[in-house]
Amino acid sequence: MRADTLSRVAEHHLKPLVIRGGLARTFGSLVSFLALLFLILGFYLLGDAFEHPLDAQAAGVLAAAFSIALAAILLYFLLKPQRGPRSRSVRFRRAE
Repeated sequence: MRADTLSRVAEHHLKPLVIRGGLARTFGSLVSFLALLFLILGFYLLGDAFEHPLDAQAAGVLAAAFSIALAAILLYFLLKPQRGPRSRSVRFRRAE
């Protein structure tokens, strides 16, 4: 029984914690909050430009577009599907 328990524990920790964590798991909540903040700011600036078109400056519209684009990029990298599991032995195997 004890040898079986030790083998299960050894199999469980084959991957290092750095590889198991990943950027999406580590910084996912921070990136999603930042993306939501950029999206709200962009829509606010764009809505203000639509409400007062004569007072709108080009810099405000460009800042809104940049903010929305940045939020879209952050959300894409947060939600993109991960590649399948790769074998480290194949990647680092020496050429024979």
